[in-house]
Amino acid sequence: MGAKRPVIVMDGRYGLREPRRGVGEYVYRLLTQLAFIPRPYDIHVYGDMAADLDVVRKMSLLHKVELLMTPTFFTWEQMAFPQVLKEATLVHGTANIAPIVHRRPLILTVHDVIEWHRGKEVPGQIRWRHHLSRAYRMNSLKFLARRATTILTVSEHAKADLVKTLRLDPAIVRVTPLAPKYAVEMPVFPKEPYFLVLGALDPRKNLIGAVKAFKRARLPQMTLKIVGVEPAGLSAVRSLIAAEGLGDRVTVSAMVSDDELRTLYRQATGFLYVSYYEGFGLPILESLAAGCPVISSNRSVIPEVTGPGGLLVNPDRAEEIAQAMEKLAQDPDLQQQLVTAGQQHAAQYSWKTTALLTHEAYLDALTALHAL
Repeated sequence: MGAKRPVIVMDGRYGLREPRRGVGEYVYRLLTQLAFIPRPYDIHVYGDMAADLDVVRKMSLLHKVELLMTPTFFTWEQMAFPQVLKEATLVHGTANIAPIVHRRPLILTVHDVIEWHRGKEVPGQIRWRHHLSRAYRMNSLKFLARRATTILTVSEHAKADLVKTLRLDPAIVRVTPLAPKYAVEMPVFPKEPYFLVLGALDPRKNLIGAVKAFKRARLPQMTLKIVGVEPAGLSAVRSLIAAEGLGDRVTVSAMVSDDELRTLYRQATGFLYVSYYEGFGLPILESLAAGCPVISSNRSVIPEVTGPGGLLVNPDRAEEIAQAMEKLAQDPDLQQQLVTAGQQHAAQYSWKTTALLTHEAYLDALTALHAL
């Protein structure tokens, strides 16, 4: 019999859910692409009670997948997950967190260090219920980042930020950029008379700023479509729209399917992404790939991800955002110019590259452990 293959145990929780946001999309696409790379190791994926069973079934065709049933994220991360690490040659924490008490070598993906910026460069008060989980996340990350053999992050900006914030050796941090889920294809022209915005309620996403800017824009023929609002936040967003007197010009929707979102991107005059802080800003790339120009913030990593496919604005200045909306809506030539440049920019990113760079990190870690 041959030697036993090394096992990489991965926290796959967010990638096994449906629908998925940024971290979940990263885990799902990474796992999918890794399955098609010839590799001298196996990947065992663990999820939780929030997993979508259809996603689990499909992912089980590619990797070994198991669900650990625990009532909270803390008990999953620090009680249930550590119990399965006996089989692990290497552990991959995919979402800024991993078990604190375990002896297995660790690769940790750190998407951002937003909690160190919240309440400073990033506006918004921290709710009292958030203080405990925030303290747990921040203290765990500081500890885990120092004991990880390798840290993966999603952009050069994120690398510089976490090296400075967590006081890390830059040599242990590798950049594995994200990528759009949509293939670049022939764009749609003319555009439909609406702007699109994602409806996350986190203050750093600046949904209020986007709504106020739309109200200021002198574009009576245009509407605003807010999509991706979590069910618990629908009433709050609708109340915001009503308070601004925009009930007849703004539609609010919950999470939509990937195909529905792609169609919304393709037909929109522009996509508003005026966030204060991101580790990457994946929706920007998805919008550009789908052929939608972007009006995006000039903060953090966002200009790097937007590239030549959008107009940059100060997220604190509603009038500046409104002027960019007017400029884009009234200039079809500018729309076409930004779409062409944006699609060329988006095409430089691929999930295959993300997986290959991650695979290289796995091989280097396993070689250092003499596991290959």
